Amino acid sequence: MKTQTAHRAGRSMHNPDAPHGGPGRLRGWELALLGLALLLFAGQALLASPQKSAAFDEQYHLSTGYAYLRTGDFRLATDHPLLMGALAGLALLPRRDVVLPLEDPSWQAGDFFIFSDRFLWEVNADPQGLLVAARVPVVAVGLLLVVALFLWARELTGEWGGWLALALATFDPNLVANSRLVTTDLGITVFLFLAGWRLWAWLERRRRRDLLATGLWAGLAMGAKYNSLLFWPVALVAILLYPPRDRQDAPASRLGSLAAMGLVAWGVLWALYRFDFGPIPGLTGSIPVPAAFYWQQLWDTYRGIVDPGEIHYRFLLGQTSTQGWVAYFPVALAVKTPLPLLLTAAVGIYCLARRPRWRRQGILWLLPGAFMALGMTGVLTIGYRHILPAIPYLMLLAGYSVQLPRLHPRLRPWMPYLGGLMLLWVVLGQARIYPHQEAYFNELAGGWQNWSRILVDSNLDWGQDLPALRQVMDELGIETVNLAYFGKAVPEAYGVQYRPLPGYLRFVQGEELKAYNPYTPAPGWYAISATSLRLGLTLPGTVDLYAYFRKLTPVARAGYSIYLYQVSYPPETPVDRVVLTGEAASDLSPTALGLQPGRRVQVKWRRSDEATIYPLGEGFRPPAGPGFQPVNANFSDVFTLLGYQLETPSARPGEDVAMTLVWQVGSRPMPMPAPTRGVPLSSFVHLTGTDPAQIVAQFDGWRTALRGLEPGDIIAHRLTLHLEGDISPGSYLLRVGLYSPQSGERLRLQGDAGGGDHVLLGSLEVLP
Repeated sequence: MKTQTAHRAGRSMHNPDAPHGGPGRLRGWELALLGLALLLFAGQALLASPQKSAAFDEQYHLSTGYAYLRTGDFRLATDHPLLMGALAGLALLPRRDVVLPLEDPSWQAGDFFIFSDRFLWEVNADPQGLLVAARVPVVAVGLLLVVALFLWARELTGEWGGWLALALATFDPNLVANSRLVTTDLGITVFLFLAGWRLWAWLERRRRRDLLATGLWAGLAMGAKYNSLLFWPVALVAILLYPPRDRQDAPASRLGSLAAMGLVAWGVLWALYRFDFGPIPGLTGSIPVPAAFYWQQLWDTYRGIVDPGEIHYRFLLGQTSTQGWVAYFPVALAVKTPLPLLLTAAVGIYCLARRPRWRRQGILWLLPGAFMALGMTGVLTIGYRHILPAIPYLMLLAGYSVQLPRLHPRLRPWMPYLGGLMLLWVVLGQARIYPHQEAYFNELAGGWQNWSRILVDSNLDWGQDLPALRQVMDELGIETVNLAYFGKAVPEAYGVQYRPLPGYLRFVQGEELKAYNPYTPAPGWYAISATSLRLGLTLPGTVDLYAYFRKLTPVARAGYSIYLYQVSYPPETPVDRVVLTGEAASDLSPTALGLQPGRRVQVKWRRSDEATIYPLGEGFRPPAGPGFQPVNANFSDVFTLLGYQLETPSARPGEDVAMTLVWQVGSRPMPMPAPTRGVPLSSFVHLTGTDPAQIVAQFDGWRTALRGLEPGDIIAHRLTLHLEGDISPGSYLLRVGLYSPQSGERLRLQGDAGGGDHVLLGSLEVLP
């Protein structure tokens, strides 16, 4: 028995393509080595996970999958299928502290954008803890890929080819990175690989279990990501291309088997969607089909990709485009795939091409070729992850490189040294980038300063480095940064103190963003995401929003995706102070903004002429007319209420009362504890009885941006109090204060005012 096993193992090393031959069972030391590889792969992913903030799509998939597990309802699974989110959600099911806000209107509307925000960032106290736990099942799926890759490579190329493929997979930064993200890309990669493996096995052996397994894995791939449907035309070509086994092996028989695989896959998908059965509006009319919701959302997603409505810019090699590039994914493959994998895969393809078996191994090159061809249409050029399903097949092809000595015997003595060099290379490459694997670029890309000049978006910057930003701020003693963040995570959830700059997707609109001057930014610390640096908001007219920083060298970096800059100007630089009304500073040209050589512009922004800004107080005069009353109430050194003017001391129910509040900017900036939750500041004017809680009329609001304001600026706010018709006649008190809409906390009075949270101005008489 030992002799027979050794003979089979030896034959596998020298003739690995034999259809019914292959290595024997794994021996003890081989199992131990495989276990070590799995431990290393999982360790890289699990140890890096807590150091990474939520990547762009994670909150969508997790909230969709967890809601599905808890309710059985898949209404949120619109842009993507639900499988990977559901697998991730399994880790949260045993926990009793996870809140699912089913009472929120976004659940009723099936709005996963808003619902995911509510779920992850608002109603649960530990969003990062939920994410880290939910990533564990995804790591398990990644381990499944490593095992399958090793076994198939071993069967195809022999023992040494299997070990080579295992080493390449264990230390591949792209596979490791995607194995710790709650997204769809790893799911389609793993399940399509398993489907391809079993399809190859069926072609080789024609076993019913391989036919069923092919359908099972293909169905799971369809449940992971829509573009997994590409498997079926690839499988069709692979089946027809495969050499006939005998005269009975007719194309019709093969096509029948492929149809059976498709039915199994559809059944798996139908089960995932809880046997949903109904018509697809616009496609099947009134004819019901299994998994109708899936097919409807697939169709809607396809239409959204082909005709997105909103135009977005993409980036490649310093160029921007709304159309994409044919060369995008070839470039991404060249600079983001580890060079040892590219080199060994090239040698493996050479070895395979020299053998008359390319038709039998069609699935090895058809599927990666199909994904590359799909990417080269330029429809969706936003990241290497879209060709991730091709990478395990490259590793299989790399396994064939161990056969090079058969073609060139003189190389045989050098193979152990070359193998050791490749192993050392891949290990050092992973060690160099850890724990920032999603930002990996190989040696062809040069140093990290060059990476954002080649590719951005999920190739480099997917919102993952907020913990690193907090760490760098601590190391440099930075209390607050101006943050242009590309991502959906909430920076304050990671302890980042910041003032938001325009950034996709959290901060696209708002008064504070309109006050940002892109030509001569105000002095201070800036943290700019790599994608924001190159593409602004990715929208027309915003691409050069941060062009000012492209010519600067970062002082530091957070991970590899956020760059820190310190903006300063010589003390003698003249400053021109400009007040804008309504329009964003970034929408104006430097000339329109009044920028002159050797000078800088300080922009101050107001919503309308109901607010008047006097830069540094110059030109201010108390409002004309009677009744201006000085107050000088200091609110926490942030603002001082200099005084007010009440247009009339009395009014009748149903009338409006106009008044003006005059504020002066203090020495302390307004605290911004949670910029994602609202504007930073609001004033309130309450007309009350003797009890402050008895409010009969009120005004809340603030009509200027805080960005650009300087100590000494004076702001005159004109506002109106409306008296409802049912107010009882009498004398009422006016109370004024400031508060943060982000936290609800009021600013406290200082000095003689006694530390209260509002100032009492006087009274208003309501006449009968």
